[in-house]
Amino acid sequence: MTSTIGFATHGEALKQLYLAFGVLPRKEARAEDFDERDKKTLQRQLGRLASEEGNLIENYQKAVATLRQLLGQYLPVPGHVATLGTVLDDLESAYAELIQTEGTYLGQRDSLRYFMSIKAVPVLVLALKRCRLLCGLGDGPGVWRDDTFWYLPTFEADNKVTMPLAKVMRWAYAACGLSQKQFHCPGKPGDTVSPAQQQNLGNAVNWARGKGTPSLPALLANFKESFVVQDAHGRPIDPQLQESVLTALVCARVASFIAKQVLDTYGAAYLQNLCAQIQQLTELLEDEVQEFLRQLAPVMQRQASADQAVGVWLRACADHERFVRGKLMQVAATLADFLEKAPQAPFLPELLAGLARRFGGFAVHANVDRITRQRAVAPPEGFVVLLAEGLQLRRNATTTLDEIDAFEQSLVQMGLQEVLDWFVPWLRGIYHYRREQFEAAYPYYERAFELAKYKAGHLQYDLVNQFVELAAKNHRENAFDKGIDWALYIGLEIRWLRDKEPTQENRNFVRAIMERANYAHQL
Repeated sequence: MTSTIGFATHGEALKQLYLAFGVLPRKEARAEDFDERDKKTLQRQLGRLASEEGNLIENYQKAVATLRQLLGQYLPVPGHVATLGTVLDDLESAYAELIQTEGTYLGQRDSLRYFMSIKAVPVLVLALKRCRLLCGLGDGPGVWRDDTFWYLPTFEADNKVTMPLAKVMRWAYAACGLSQKQFHCPGKPGDTVSPAQQQNLGNAVNWARGKGTPSLPALLANFKESFVVQDAHGRPIDPQLQESVLTALVCARVASFIAKQVLDTYGAAYLQNLCAQIQQLTELLEDEVQEFLRQLAPVMQRQASADQAVGVWLRACADHERFVRGKLMQVAATLADFLEKAPQAPFLPELLAGLARRFGGFAVHANVDRITRQRAVAPPEGFVVLLAEGLQLRRNATTTLDEIDAFEQSLVQMGLQEVLDWFVPWLRGIYHYRREQFEAAYPYYERAFELAKYKAGHLQYDLVNQFVELAAKNHRENAFDKGIDWALYIGLEIRWLRDKEPTQENRNFVRAIMERANYAHQL
């Protein structure tokens, strides 16, 4: 029942997030960083989540909590962990919304690219703005000040790509007033260098040249040990600067890993396009941030105490983000109305200019960019027509098995049998359901449920609810619970359960109703 079409599972996405942060050390890492038994347990847990085995919700929550706990060990400022957590929450929410609402005819590779360009970039730009306002990220010395987009790769004229980690490492040495060799192996020429210092230097040289990406524990241990060595040689590094370096290294490690993955998977042209998209949206948002800071400055000066000032600042930042999001939604609604009346027409310049005057350049450009990119992802030939035909067969109470067979043949002829593989068994299940042949309907619903995961978009709501109902009618308790658990896992509601806790008592209530109910009129 596997298919190459669809979005990656939540578990697969979380597993990639672990790899991006590099919090699981490799065999050569120091034993005290992370117990090998715990590491293997976590890896098994992530593997089961990726293949959607076991208690999905509980195991996913545990894995997320473990990731935050590990980051708390490596990020030197506790507040940064919480703020970074909100960034991850925003990205996870955007991914969940995409799975719930948008079907896909693309393979996992292209579906991920769609998510990055359409959903992730705007969310990330807003989240990084929040990090800057709440944590001062970007306002410190060195790379934070000299390179606004230090967290993005730099593209040189000779097609060389410099990753963020290399840039941050160079900044760290410069900020400490030392060369790379002096930083890791201090002392006079001819002095004996310990094997540990020599190894740290050798690793740092390789990392700065882009030869491999270190695990996060190994990277931070390298720099922390070098800070200690500097202190022993009478050249202590300011603790605040150390915090800044370590924080930058954590962020740069994640950014470099993701950039390398994008480069290897999609090529330099797409990586450059992605970076340009981030830069343009960030620069447009910066205009609004500066206006916000100008308006807030006199308010902050009037505060009687530091505690009051902090409270005002936090509330103002939250209000500003809601304000920006509200403008994004208003522009999106206006453009959607325009497209409904003229689906193929380009946006009128006077329309966009008027919206920009009212809502600002960021809200307008972010929406136009999204719509333009969505339009560029063309469905395969015949997809739109056959999807509409399938939906018509689903709604028609007189649909016959012969018509469903003919629809299946049309999918085969157009090469769309894998893209819409879930639709045919769903139609056959509906056919038997309408005739109250619930036992005959169940295996078709079971197959449709498994095939439609992560690719049927908003249609998953009806399909999953019908599968749960058929499981109840056929006394398939494990399947009944499986359907409910998966729906809740990706954020879909189950009829009669809705926002209630999925306790055994409430599940029994839902099962009792679904065993007797008949929703043929809603199919």
